[in-house]
Amino acid sequence: MSSEPDVVEFGPASAPAPRRASPRWHTVATSPRLTTALIVLGGAAALASLLSEWQRIDTPGSTPSDSYFLGIPDLVSSVWNVPVGPVYLGGLLLLAPTIALALLGPPVSRAAARVAGMSGAAALFTVLAAAAGSMGDLRQTPQLWAIEPELLERFTVQLGRGLWAALVGISLLGLALLTAHRRDPASPVARPAGGVGEEPDDQEDRDMELTVSTAAPFIRRP
Repeated sequence: MSSEPDVVEFGPASAPAPRRASPRWHTVATSPRLTTALIVLGGAAALASLLSEWQRIDTPGSTPSDSYFLGIPDLVSSVWNVPVGPVYLGGLLLLAPTIALALLGPPVSRAAARVAGMSGAAALFTVLAAAAGSMGDLRQTPQLWAIEPELLERFTVQLGRGLWAALVGISLLGLALLTAHRRDPASPVARPAGGVGEEPDDQEDRDMELTVSTAAPFIRRP
């Protein structure tokens, strides 16, 4: 048995220690406005990638002594006729509902949707980056496969704004999923089965009740 006396304290509980203020960058990073802004900017960039050119191949001018390139127009490719176009379009069609489910879906499925969306955005960004390297090589352009290799050196290729807009849009959408810190609604408090309107027993908020009575051997017997 402990020899130290028991100490009973009365009065309100001590106030908790004040929390340290969060840094400004942490407040901005967890703000729902940042997620909304990233989604809007990413959607605008994705839309621009569908309307802009992805690749431009300039044909060398012909001369009187060399009329080989006479009548060959410049080649301008969009997302609808580049090899990586179907992959990009399919990725956007899958990424859009995933983002909607991660932000507005049931609380149980939001975390899984976020992980799936970020994984899909990372994979799609990797595919686009690899496609950018191959589209800069004239030897891998299907429209120029019939031209002799020594003549390909006279062509110039440029990557269009649509490809860069696609890379930026996928990056912004992935960041939007990364910063989507949406808290699930609090679960309802379970009520006791004794009554509908009965409040839960909270021992800390109740006043202490003391009962003083005599006990043996101080009880007088008749």
